[in-house]
Amino acid sequence: MTNNNILDVLTYMFDYLFEIADESINEIDDIALKAHLSDAGFEVTRIDNALDWLENIATSQDGKVQVFPNTQGGMRIYSSAEKIRLDAKSRGFLLFMENIGQITAIQREIVIEQVMSLDENSIHLDDLKWIVMMVIGNSNVDEVSAEWLESIVFLDDNRIVQ
Repeated sequence: MTNNNILDVLTYMFDYLFEIADESINEIDDIALKAHLSDAGFEVTRIDNALDWLENIATSQDGKVQVFPNTQGGMRIYSSAEKIRLDAKSRGFLLFMENIGQITAIQREIVIEQVMSLDENSIHLDDLKWIVMMVIGNSNVDEVSAEWLESIVFLDDNRIVQ
């Protein structure tokens, strides 16, 4: 798998973690996880970059991000570069998730920041859903079920209002 990107590594890793969660394995250490990803064919550099990228999500939400009151009802204007990376469907998905209260304006900005930090020309909607799931999964929300997070990734695109 020499031609893989950060999202390929993370997607494979999350599939694996969901799989071992079903097997009642309580915890997996970083060394074992990296070894599993390396055995799957991912390059060590890509694995490290993916884990650093994921760590950046957690760092972005550790209380250092200032929450502004009355962020509901605001409008997000995307830059030209953001529009290239996030097509209309992807921007519609973010708007949909924010409008139904599943992500905050701050989380939306974290998602956009993470998308822009990727080495990709554009992000497909399926990859964006994984990024949203990772941001929500790393948030300070007390009760986020694995099933609900998975449902984001497999949300029917036809239900998203553009």
